Amino acid sequence: MTNKQDELERVVLQAVANDYEEFATIVQDVARWMSKIWDLPNKQQIERALMKSIADKNVNAYETSDELQQFIATQADPQKIGIQWFYITEQGRQRMQRLEDEEI
Repeated sequence: MTNKQDELERVVLQAVANDYEEFATIVQDVARWMSKIWDLPNKQQIERALMKSIADKNVNAYETSDELQQFIATQADPQKIGIQWFYITEQGRQRMQRLEDEEI
């Protein structure tokens, strides 16, 4: 059984596992999934969990380039969190799998 912080980390990783996601979408997904099992995390808790995942190299931050029509890797910036996009790394996929395995 995982603790609340591990569960929040797992759900944040799941939220960015299939596509590049904006922070607002991550907050919505995490809130929806977490409400079924734990007290609802607030936006700041979700932001901290996302930033920790970035610091741990489990998630990368990106900005969009209209000129190049693609995502460009960038440094995560809490001041820009609303305009950045996020996507899981291979290391993050492994971490998410370990957290899912612990849950069983």
